[in-house]
Amino acid sequence: MENDNNIAIRKTSTLKLIFLSIVTLGIWWYVWLWKLVTDINTLYPQKGKCIHRFNWFCTLIGLNVIAIILYIKGIQKEFIINIANVIWLVVNLILTLQILKNIERYVKEKFDIEIHHNVFGWFFFGSFYVNYKINRLNKSIQNGINRKITQMKLFKTQENMLDKIKNIFKK
Repeated sequence: MENDNNIAIRKTSTLKLIFLSIVTLGIWWYVWLWKLVTDINTLYPQKGKCIHRFNWFCTLIGLNVIAIILYIKGIQKEFIINIANVIWLVVNLILTLQILKNIERYVKEKFDIEIHHNVFGWFFFGSFYVNYKINRLNKSIQNGINRKITQMKLFKTQENMLDKIKNIFKK
């Protein structure tokens, strides 16, 4: 997807994203996310809507470091869950929601098309769901355009029928 300045959102195969994230122990995921947020901010730079990468990434990486330290020191073994991992998950979900909302706003402003997201997909798959939606974005926009064309044709047909009915009653 491109804007007026020919700036596109990079598409990445979701399987490639998962595979490289596993192989690099999560580092590739951060690189992908950094590039994605850069693309979204370039595409939708409105004040108050732009995503502050530095804040988000410092928080996510800091929580990862804390989780690792808790695990190494054995503190995490005393609890069923590692609180740093839970907070990381919540922060990640909020960030991915902000990314999805910025994409929705951009498509609405640029093409006047509403796109909807699956809350289940977002909640359980987070950034992988965002990647999937970005890969299907052109198809979603095309489907929206086709719906609008169909609505316009239907409206035109209804208008013609009303004109015919009016002409019948005028006679």
